[in-house]
Amino acid sequence: MKRFKRAAVLLATLTLFLLGMTAVLRAQVPEPTPTPDPHSYTDPAMNFTAPPEAYLMGRREVDVRQLGQDLEPIARWVVRPGKENAAFIDLSMEGYDGPPDQWEARFESQTHGGGSGVLIKNKTPMSLLNGMPATFVEVTTGEGFDSRKEYAVVWGDGARGVVLSVTARMGDVSADEAKAMLKNVTAVRYPNR
Repeated sequence: MKRFKRAAVLLATLTLFLLGMTAVLRAQVPEPTPTPDPHSYTDPAMNFTAPPEAYLMGRREVDVRQLGQDLEPIARWVVRPGKENAAFIDLSMEGYDGPPDQWEARFESQTHGGGSGVLIKNKTPMSLLNGMPATFVEVTTGEGFDSRKEYAVVWGDGARGVVLSVTARMGDVSADEAKAMLKNVTAVRYPNR
């Protein structure tokens, strides 16, 4: 009987020791960091998912308090990489705490100030997937064979101005194709900073 009790105590002690070691080992093994989806950009006030055929070229984290008064590139994807009809999806932002409904006019002014040969047309009020007001804008730049067409969705969120655009050679992307590439975006007013 004493042997049985000793064996039971030894077994219980060994079980507790193994459970404790398992917990210690588990605590020492770091959990893998999930890899961000290369098609998505998410921050506290917006979420964009590029189309499945797009390839991420670069993306960076941004502190909205550090944004300047000029548009800064935040993320870029390419559709049809290496082809003559490649199209680029760009996400750019700048600090802007003015009225959100006036952001498009500021964007237009900056775009015109960026050089000659800029034509902005077909400014159309729209809503993002979740109802956030935005404007769809067509921008043509360059001349002749160097002409480029940019289709942009622009909005202000109370802390920044945001431009989500598709740019390609003239005639390689239609307005409807651009809208399809940019459609998976939601935004809200930027939370308190």
